[in-house]
Amino acid sequence: MTEQGKNNVEKSERTLSRGIMPWHVSLIALGGIIGSCYFLGLGLTFSEMGPGAVLIAYAIAGLTIYGVMQSFAELLVNIPRRGSFVSYTREFMGDTASAGIGWAFWANWVAYVPSEALATAVFMNYFITLPFENEAWSTFVWGVVALALLTAVNLYHVKWFGHIESVMAIIKILAIAVFVLCAVGIWMGVIGGNLHPFTDGSGFIGSQILLGGGEGSIVEKLFPAGGFIIITYMIWTLVNFQGSEIVGLSAAETQDPATNVPLACRRVAFRIILIYLIPVFTLTLVVPYAEAGLDESIFAYTLGAYGLRWAAGLFTIVTLVAAFSCANSGLYGTVRALYGLSVEGMAPKFLSNLNRFNTPQNATIFTIIPIWLVFLLGFASDELGLWGANGLPLYANLLGISGFTGTLCWVGICWSQVTFRKKLKERGYDPNEVLTVKAKWYPGLAYFAIALQVGAMILLVFEDGGMPVFIISLIAIFLPITVYALQKKRGKIRTVVTLGSDEVTFDEKFPIKN
Repeated sequence: MTEQGKNNVEKSERTLSRGIMPWHVSLIALGGIIGSCYFLGLGLTFSEMGPGAVLIAYAIAGLTIYGVMQSFAELLVNIPRRGSFVSYTREFMGDTASAGIGWAFWANWVAYVPSEALATAVFMNYFITLPFENEAWSTFVWGVVALALLTAVNLYHVKWFGHIESVMAIIKILAIAVFVLCAVGIWMGVIGGNLHPFTDGSGFIGSQILLGGGEGSIVEKLFPAGGFIIITYMIWTLVNFQGSEIVGLSAAETQDPATNVPLACRRVAFRIILIYLIPVFTLTLVVPYAEAGLDESIFAYTLGAYGLRWAAGLFTIVTLVAAFSCANSGLYGTVRALYGLSVEGMAPKFLSNLNRFNTPQNATIFTIIPIWLVFLLGFASDELGLWGANGLPLYANLLGISGFTGTLCWVGICWSQVTFRKKLKERGYDPNEVLTVKAKWYPGLAYFAIALQVGAMILLVFEDGGMPVFIISLIAIFLPITVYALQKKRGKIRTVVTLGSDEVTFDEKFPIKN
């Protein structure tokens, strides 16, 4: 922020309620990255990449997200702001770039939440089909019910968001633990008996499935699509980690954020190992990559193939919970991003108004309306097959768009932290002395995360079906940048930043030393 910007700050006594409890934070951090894209999207990446490539891709993506969360924790604790990443990108990247990143993040979830609502409806319809002549109408009604519940939860006290997300996180974590135990039992031959549907029933089941049969070297079997796909398909891998940033977005509503938010961010490495690498590795040992896909949860399919029908049914229920949970946390996150845009002067001021529960009611309503519209459009177009023009189904297209715009948000977080460190040194401060929380492995990890994510976004165009996703994502980014720049040139942009009574800008906290 410029010196002139200091005079364009107003204080507000009323701010977001700190209703998210310490135990909520850890569970939201765990459950936030386990959406339906985990249970469904993993099948897509596994089938396209092969066993060796998918493991390496998730390891690289996990290291990248660890770098993002380290950068985020440093910013959140040392310069706590209600606008979260929007505030940081504005201070350290400029308001025009921040408007593009913030509004792209908003558009990302506006497009993605309806897909999760639709997934919720599909799975709900699996259990209870309403008495309509056309089964599609039953799916539609369940989708409307899901969206209505999402609207209610996000307009009520934030404490209930924390309760609901925490309970759903526990369910999802327990389900993954059940799968890992079952997969290990199958691999060891103690579960499933002699039922080995993907092998000839002899030898080491893990090696038969992981390496397969037929001609070709071990490398060719582990990387059937080649090694380059690890990078070109990275966007679809990264989207599985969507929700990691929710911890940061909830910082302004978290009790004792200086302690709980960095702790949750530091533990992201363990979450990635426990939730992604171990389950994916056990998956590669018991089911061939060619059997995976988007038709159903790869976990449910695998356990069902080995005769564990009860477990397959369990995962159908869990995928339903995950779809609603991801939509719920996504709506929460995008509303807070829009709220941040408003308090930073990059969205209309009325969007930062709070209701009696101190939740951003106007921002919620402003967000939920286009979500409803996208849901209606998505439902109609999916019926007509309009979204499959590039060879990918509606769900995969929305995953790609969400991954692209969400990745841009993460790049903004890392770049803001790098700029923050540079400005500190320029002003004569020693980061080791003045920073309460410092990002680990700086600056190497931050630059690695930036380079990999930018490269993944660019190389998306080389993947089959990636060009339409790339173009739509660019429109979502540059359209708000263009509108903001034009409005700024016309003098129509509000230049006053509204800060809470306990907030300070970078310039105020770290003034230039004389």
